[in-house]
Amino acid sequence: SNLVLYSTHEYKGILFMKTIILSLVIITNIYATDNVGAYQWDTFIQKALDASFSIKQDDAQLRLEKGKISQSTLWKNPTLDMAFDDGLDNNIDYTYFEFSQKLPALGESSSKKRAAEFSLESAKHSKDSTILQVQYQAASLFQKIYFLKMQLGILDQQIAKIKDLQNKSKSREDLGEISNLERSRIDILNHQILMKKQKLNNQYIQVQFDAQALLNVDEEIVLQGDIVKPSEDKIDAFIASLEQSPEYLSNKAKLKATKEELTLIKTTRYALPELYLYSERDYNLNNKVDAVYGFGFRLSLPLWDRKDSSIEIQNSKIQKSTLQAQEVHYKMKRHLTSYHKLYTNASLQLEEYKKNLLNPSKKYYETTLFSFELGEKSLLELLDAQALFLQSQLEYQELISTTHFYWLQLSNAASINLLKDN
Repeated sequence: SNLVLYSTHEYKGILFMKTIILSLVIITNIYATDNVGAYQWDTFIQKALDASFSIKQDDAQLRLEKGKISQSTLWKNPTLDMAFDDGLDNNIDYTYFEFSQKLPALGESSSKKRAAEFSLESAKHSKDSTILQVQYQAASLFQKIYFLKMQLGILDQQIAKIKDLQNKSKSREDLGEISNLERSRIDILNHQILMKKQKLNNQYIQVQFDAQALLNVDEEIVLQGDIVKPSEDKIDAFIASLEQSPEYLSNKAKLKATKEELTLIKTTRYALPELYLYSERDYNLNNKVDAVYGFGFRLSLPLWDRKDSSIEIQNSKIQKSTLQAQEVHYKMKRHLTSYHKLYTNASLQLEEYKKNLLNPSKKYYETTLFSFELGEKSLLELLDAQALFLQSQLEYQELISTTHFYWLQLSNAASINLLKDN
């Protein structure tokens, strides 16, 4: 009987463990189901890249530029000329035949190919630049949704506290400790918070619309996890290599292509030869048909148009491309300097705000609430402390959002890839 009793307890223990494990599995599945459509920082950005029409257009441009390289080395098609008449034996027959081929100028094909290759290189860097633009557009929307949810959460906490305070003040009003006028101050504060929440909700809905359009989805976008920030030493490393920015590299490659086009114009400014073979049939003095065969070449004489205007136009294009590349480099450097200073100042301001405003207002509110429950503080004093703490919380979240915005702009100016360089 002792053996049977031991087995029964053992069975109950195993059954109990199975029940716990099954409960954990069910809870995990429920949590996973609730977050099946949630986006983390990297998945949100990747979804935006996958849905981007701009990147798909860049892919089409790349295919076009690759086709230009193949086309650049091809000669022009030959020309066939034939003439027919009935002058020979009163039968329709050919009297003239000519096959001609235009030859490229020396170095023409190589210049065309190099220009096409530089255009392809520019298109590749342009796509990389578009990828960064889409990444930072997505990251900006992720941040907005993230911090709006944080602020809405703070307001929901305050609304819950107001509701609890309404219940407590009702009982004290019945005891005559609080007047009806004082208690009405709670309703005013409650409506103020509700109005703030409504305003934030409208902003949240607008950002949701923007994010849904960017990701090409219809359902509400739910976020999971935190914002990922690259370390500042990586930002410093990218500052030291501005010339590796995709936008700058694209402009440099475009400049090289423009210079090759100038070389091409100079190469083809003079006579371009055309070889031809011909056959001609006609009657001779003995009224017999003779066929004459020969070959020759043609040259266009550059008497009036030696492409001086085309060269001048191309030189202007080179000057413009050079200035565009310099402008990109200049703006990147200016943005890096500006946003680095703004980010540093905002980070210091955030620390000072937390130390001098957020933490003291929280302590003041908690102390006032405790004193109110002991009957040492009035309701109006408690409401003032609560409003002060709420304002400090919202302003602190706004400062965090601003700091992250400056960091995002700084990373963008440094051409940091948010998915690869983290």
